[in-house]
Amino acid sequence: MKPSPSLTERHRGSPGSEAPTPVLAAAWCATVTAGALLTLTGPGAPWHAALTFVFLAAVPGGAVALTLAGLDPWTQAVAALGATLAVNTLVTQALLTLGTWSARAGVVAVGAAGWLVLTGALAGRLVRRLRTARERVG
Repeated sequence: MKPSPSLTERHRGSPGSEAPTPVLAAAWCATVTAGALLTLTGPGAPWHAALTFVFLAAVPGGAVALTLAGLDPWTQAVAALGATLAVNTLVTQALLTLGTWSARAGVVAVGAAGWLVLTGALAGRLVRRLRTARERVG
């Protein structure tokens, strides 16, 4: 009896498993950056709230999705959504408990959390690459 392929192997050739195009990724990054900048500089544009929401939703989810790049797209999406909800809830609760809630403080805290997750993921990839390079040499 032949063992069934793993979930990752089954979805490796699926249409949604390709990496996003650079233009789409650049547009998404620009939108997220605009949301952060509009929030940090103050209201003034009519789309201020919408771009702030995009920033708050995209940063933790995007960081987790990039961390889990080897998994199938559905798993990445579920983990990213869960991370977005968890990080935003924890940041909101912490800021409300401390009595320092503001949109700016929330954007800074969520941005810092996303940056920490992304930095940890990139550091882990670097360590794995160095480890495999050492194994090949020695």
